[in-house]
Formats: sequence, structure tokens, C-alpha cells
Amino acid sequence: MQIDVAGTATQKCARLAIAIPAYGRASAIARSVAKMADQARADDLDIVFYVSDDTADSSVRDAIQPLLDVGLPVIYRQNIPALRHDRNLVATLLWPTADYVWLLGSAYTVQSAQLARAYHFLEEQDLVFVNNHFPDHAFVPLLQGEAALDCLRDRLWHQTLTGATIYGNRVRNWVARSGDALKLVSDFPQVSVMLGFASDQELKIGVFGQPTLYASGSDTPSYWRSRAVDVFVDHWSEVVYAFPTVVPPDDRARVVREHSARTQLFNTTNLIGHRLTGQFSWRSLTKRHFREAMHLPLWKLLLLLVLPVPILKAGGSMLAQIKRRIGTS
Repeated sequence: MQIDVAGTATQKCARLAIAIPAYGRASAIARSVAKMADQARADDLDIVFYVSDDTADSSVRDAIQPLLDVGLPVIYRQNIPALRHDRNLVATLLWPTADYVWLLGSAYTVQSAQLARAYHFLEEQDLVFVNNHFPDHAFVPLLQGEAALDCLRDRLWHQTLTGATIYGNRVRNWVARSGDALKLVSDFPQVSVMLGFASDQELKIGVFGQPTLYASGSDTPSYWRSRAVDVFVDHWSEVVYAFPTVVPPDDRARVVREHSARTQLFNTTNLIGHRLTGQFSWRSLTKRHFREAMHLPLWKLLLLLVLPVPILKAGGSMLAQIKRRIGTS
């Protein structure tokens, strides 16, 4: 694998690295890094930024170059050939030299007002769960033992978001030691890391309860939305089932269903869209964990499959208008 490394920042051991696995979204990444770097400098925070770029062209490199030219603490590399999503995410997690690594998806950035607060919250945790849209906003500096495992199970749906977790060095060292034995489920390498570590080691978790992430303004279509049924039925259930010492058999169905129930990924509006694109079909019902992954009742799922496409299109448009009106009222 050839790596093209650019920039003048040195890989000193920073207190915190914000590490971004990139594929496209060049301007959004550059804006996000520049804003966070300016805030870190204003608050005198020891933060270095890493961008691991899987993009085939030079768009991300070109967008990042002005930040490197002015000496911001940014370290960039382009992966040739591309590592692809899962390998790039794990490689990006392991790359920085830092006490903690905040693995941040390229579609998100950190609210300026929360960056210093999150930075100073770090204290001996293996994982810090950073809130994006979890309803409980409580701050919990440290959970251990069964309390940490309960927290991991309850928030696992939320931690699927790349950006909602900061990793301590015990976790990263464990991943590096695991090597080829590391169990990674497709599309969910970060969840695999959390569950794998918790299966093998005593876990210490901190919960940073204030909503802290926001979308960085990219207009790139979501990979997850385009493959939602395959990803969040097949692969999501697979990762939940893969670590029985953390998620026991009698709790698996609840944990799997929690993602759809909490995020509304498979609500009526979205399932209409998935039906129109062919993702949601009669064949979906044959998936082993389909019913577990759906929070809607079976009669509604069947109705959405039976109704003719023109009626579904009209119904989808009507629901979208209602949501827009509610949102602006």
C-alpha cells in the first residue's frame, strides 16, 4: 500500500487527535477541520487533526493543502489503493500518536462551544460516548463493570454514528495487538471494536451528555441510506449477535430493534422510499433478522408492500409535506 503523506505537522503525542476517514466531501472536511483547529488554538487545546483519504482523485488533498500551508496541526495521507470503508476506519483509529482519538465521520463536525469541554472531560476512560441525538443529556465521567456494559448495550444504536465515540489508548492498543484475529463485521468496524474490547477487557466508559455533533454541510448522498435495508437488517444484527458475552441471547432482539425505533430509519416515510428504490420488497421479509430490525407492526409492513407504487408515491409526498409544516410551525 502506498501512502502519500503531506503537511509539516509532526506526529507528537497529543492529548487528543481528531481523526477523519475520508472519501470525498472535500470542502466539508476542509471547513470542519479549519473551524475546529481555530477553536482548539483559541482555547489552547493540544489537538492534532488527521485525515486518512480514500478518494481516488486529489479533491480532498487540494482542499486540505491551504490548511497545511498555514501551519495548522493537520496530518494528511492519501491511501493508494483505497483501503475502503471498514479498513480505512480501523487504520484511521490506529494511526494517530495521541492519548485519545476522536474518530469523526466526514459528514460531521464538533460544535465550537463543546470542543474544550469534551477535551477536558477525558480522564482515564476507555470509551467516551459523545452525544448527538441520544435523549438523555446527563454527564457521567466514569462507569465500570456491569454499569459500563449496561450503558454500552443501551447506547449501541447511537454509537453506530462515526463521531459519537472517543477512544482511549487501552482500546487502540488492544486492537493493534489483536491483528488478524480482530473480529470485524462488515459496515460496523467501530461497533465491532467496542464490543470486542468489552468482551475481552474490563471496560471504563464516560458519557458526554451535551449534544455535540452537527452535520458539516456536505451534499454527498449517504452511503447508509442507499443500502439501509442490507446494512441495518443484515449487518447490524450480525454485529449485535457476534459478541454474546456483551449482548446475551435474551437481549439481542431488543438491541437490534432499538436502532430503528430510536433513529426512525425504518419508519413509514423511509420505508416508502426504500420500496420505491427496490430496497424494501417481499424478498426483504425472508431476511433472517428482518422483523427484529423493524419497529413497525407487521400489518403496516405488509400494507406498504401491497399498496401500488402510485399510491405510495402520493402518500410519501403527503407525509413529507406534513413533516415540513410541522417543522416550520
